[in-house]
Parts: sequence; structure tokens; C-alpha cells
Amino acid sequence: MLKRKITQKFIEWKESKTSQALLVMGARQVGKTTSIRTFGLSHYENVAEVNFFQNTSAVETIAAAQDAADLLLRISALSRTEMKEGSTLIFLDEIQECENLLTLLKFLMEETSYDVIMSGSLLGLDNFPARSLPVGFLQTVTLYPLDFEEFCMARAVPGEVMQVARDCFKRQSPVPDYVHDMLMREFYLYLLVGGMPDATQAFIETNTLGKTRNAQKGIVDIYEYDITKYVADKTERRQIEMVYEAIPKQLSAENKRFKYTRLSKNLRYSNIETAFDWLACSGIALLTERITEPLYPLKASANPSNVKIFMNDVGLLTSQLMGDVDIDILNRRASMNYGSIFENVCAQELRAHGYNLYYYHSSKQGEVDFVLEDKRGDISLCEIKSGKDYKRHNALNNLLSTPNYSFAKSYVFCDGNLHEEKNALYLPIYMIDFLHYEQNYSEAL
Repeated sequence: MLKRKITQKFIEWKESKTSQALLVMGARQVGKTTSIRTFGLSHYENVAEVNFFQNTSAVETIAAAQDAADLLLRISALSRTEMKEGSTLIFLDEIQECENLLTLLKFLMEETSYDVIMSGSLLGLDNFPARSLPVGFLQTVTLYPLDFEEFCMARAVPGEVMQVARDCFKRQSPVPDYVHDMLMREFYLYLLVGGMPDATQAFIETNTLGKTRNAQKGIVDIYEYDITKYVADKTERRQIEMVYEAIPKQLSAENKRFKYTRLSKNLRYSNIETAFDWLACSGIALLTERITEPLYPLKASANPSNVKIFMNDVGLLTSQLMGDVDIDILNRRASMNYGSIFENVCAQELRAHGYNLYYYHSSKQGEVDFVLEDKRGDISLCEIKSGKDYKRHNALNNLLSTPNYSFAKSYVFCDGNLHEEKNALYLPIYMIDFLHYEQNYSEAL
């Protein structure tokens, strides 16, 4: 069973909630159902589970409920579970299939003391009213694919090893060589396997890539099926498919910014804006917007028409790359260009830990891979380097020397060990998973 950090958030919700239900959002196949079910079985006497996708009659049955008591009766009948306040968790899965569920559930939460967790995919889209949730009725949390730390737990990397690395990050001291080497080996495996639970579990069980790649192909197929199912307009559907299918090739180009003309000579952002929005809201792609001023708030200078688009999971990305990618990554061949793969990992790690994604580009000063804004409004620069020349970062240097710009930190993530030189802190690439700890450390001081 894969251990997920989100379990702690479930526990905090259970201990601190009043009459609030919990809504778990996230892309399909990231492990929402398993995580909630596992939590329910270990913290309640029983779980009344209704899946609106698998049970085609459930939508009609729930929609006909007249009041809270009737709704409870119908949930009990559908789940075949005896209901008891205080010891039964109500788990409603794939709620995007039941549009009026939130209204019905609001009455249930007001009139009973049942614990309720809901989950669903595609909840950020217009076909489900999750963008205007009733204030005070729901807590929400988003689940992403396993991050690198969760992957290491699945791989049975000793917790002490990861703790040593975290302590080194906190103290800003070099990681012991044996720990650094172990985590770098695991990181390169993570590039291949990624964090989709089915793919990770397949790799853990077999220690081979055959079933892992099959699992990843199945997930991509599900995503493409969802586009077909939930997008009625044929032109819009094809545009979404076209953009999604182009992500690996676009990232492999020297300039990783998404070029519309690579899809069609006369294509413009206005033609496919809704495709970008759909992919981002569904959670199956990560959009990184260009900013022209690295100043708080970053959103003020963001340009949504100039974006980099990443896959929501690095394993899905590498599973679609051509050539001997698997062999090259396993052997860590220096001749391979890891740039787009490293950036994809960093994008998904940053997004999973609460950062909005921006990059900086100026014709005069160059391009910085990620510009980060923390909860206090402090701005940091973040460069991702995959080669041996990771100390070459002209754009970062240009920004650091620009008058009127002030940055909390300037990071360079690379293959090397932790060290600080001039104005940059060089960090092992796997430490991208630790950035959110620094915010916690600062807030605790």
C-alpha cells in the first residue's frame, strides 16, 4: 500500500472540522479513491461508499432525494452499509457525474453530524459548479501524483536517509556523498516511473518497466477518453487533443515555450485558449505563464498566451518520448538532453506544494525557468540545470544585478551537491521537493 502525505490532511480535517464536508480534488488516476478509502477504513467503523461513475443508477437515485433523511436512506441502500453518526464515513466518489449533489449534501451537513468526504475529477471545469462552492460548507484539498519523497517511501528508502537530506537543506550544508548518490539514483528512476500510483505500484511489484509503461499508457488513454466524453463541441475537442498530444514534442524543442505555429501555420492563442484552460482545469497539464516583471504580485505581469505546458506527471512524459530514453536515463548518459524532463519534474513538484507556476523571459535579460512567490509575497528565482555547466545562468545573474529588483533567494537545481557560490544556492535536483519546507521554517521563526 502506497503511503500518501494527504492522509495527514484527512486526519487534521477529522480533528478540526465542525460541520464541513471535505472535497478532494485532482486529476484522474492520482490516487484519490484509494487514499480516502484507506483513511476511512482505518479511522471509522465502516465506510458508506457510493461511486457515481461505476454505479449508473446512483445519480438518479441520489437526485430524487427529498430531504436529509431520505438522502441518508438512499446512500445506505446504494452502499449497502449500516449508517451510524460518529462511526460511519460517507464517501461519495466521482461526484462530477452528479451535478446537484452539493446542494443536496448541504442540507445533510446542516441537519446531521455525519463525516462526509467527496472526491472527483474535472471539478474545475464549467460542467460542475466547484468554482462557486458554498462558503463554510466545504473544505477542499487537491491531490497530485506521488512527489519524489512519497516515491522514495514506496521504494523503501529508509526514512533516516530522507531526513538527513532535509536537515542538510535546512542547514544549507552538503549532503553526505552516500546519501546524495542514493537519492540521485532514486531520482533518475522517478524520471521513468513518475508518481501515478498504478505505475508506481507496477514498478514496485515487478522492478521492470514493462508493466509500468503499460499502466502509463492506460492513464494517457483515460485522459484522452475524458476529453471525448466531457467536451461536446467537436472542434474544441480536437483542439484540446491536439495541444495535449503535442506536449512531449513541444518540450523537446530547444525553446520549450509552446509554439502555436508548430501545430498549424496560422494558429493563434485566441484559437485555442479554451483548450489551454480545459487542460489546466482538468489537472492533466500544468501551465507556466510568462511574466515580464519579477515583482509582487507576479500575476500582474503574467501573459497567459506565452506559456510552457508540462505533463502532470514526469513518468507520463518520459513514457511518450521516442528513442532509447529509458536506457539513456537508466544509464544517466551525459549525451542526453534532460532539460525538459528536469523542468517537468520541477513544475509538478512546485505545483503539488502550492506554488503557482511562472517563468521570466526578456529579450534583453534572458529567461529564468521558474519565478516563485511565497505566502509572504517574497520573490525567488529558480533555475533548472541538467548539464555539467550548471554554473552558467546569465539570465539569473542579470536579474540579480538589476536595480530595484529584490529577491529572497536564487536557486540553481542541478546534478551537483549543495553549495553556495556568489549569489546563488546550488541544490541537488531532488531538493526541489523540499522548497515548501523552507517556507515552514521561515514562518516558524
